[in-house]
Amino acid sequence: MSISFVLVEPSRATNVGAAARAIKTMGFNKLILVGSELHLTPEAGWLAHGATDILESVEVMPDLASVRQRFDILVATTARERGTPRQFFDPQQLSQHLKQTGSASIALVFGREASGLSNDELESCDLFSYVPLANDYPSLNLAQAVMVYSYALSQTLSNIDASLSASQARADSGQLQALKQKAEALLVELEAGEDKKLKQWLLDGMARLGERDCKLAHQLLNDIKRKLG
Repeated sequence: MSISFVLVEPSRATNVGAAARAIKTMGFNKLILVGSELHLTPEAGWLAHGATDILESVEVMPDLASVRQRFDILVATTARERGTPRQFFDPQQLSQHLKQTGSASIALVFGREASGLSNDELESCDLFSYVPLANDYPSLNLAQAVMVYSYALSQTLSNIDASLSASQARADSGQLQALKQKAEALLVELEAGEDKKLKQWLLDGMARLGERDCKLAHQLLNDIKRKLG
């Protein structure tokens, strides 16, 4: 398993520097910025302190769609929406779930300080997570949220079995995205592709499957398609 932290269009260089420091403190080393080069500013370095190496290795990508192409699982960090069929993990639940994902490459996505992630960006993600707060305000700022998640997920990394062979890792990689594509194609074949609530419920549920259950779901969809055809 590999975990990267993605900041979408951050507006404050100090938050970028503090985020770099947070992830390095917890044993991570991959920071990606979408639509921003604030890691190059002096202000980012002021807050990074001993994590300037993280800033120096930051990768800049033009949009979240480009990130989507690179990772097996995208986790959106967002406020919990009431009345939505989406299911949300808190950081500890997310950590426990990710232990079941095998060798997947995972990107934890943080939205803009003022407005978060757009609806289209949320739709491109697989899992959804939020930090339960005692009060609605004040909320966590960007760097604080990165610290909370990097701490929670550091416990996951410390317990992951690193004995997966390279060939096994390649076999496991992309399994979820292939499953979701197969499910979407099946919905179209069943003339249910326009049912947005059903589609979201199905795809979100698949994203919550562990590695073993994901393989079984592949087998089930293959059996259904074979029966239909």
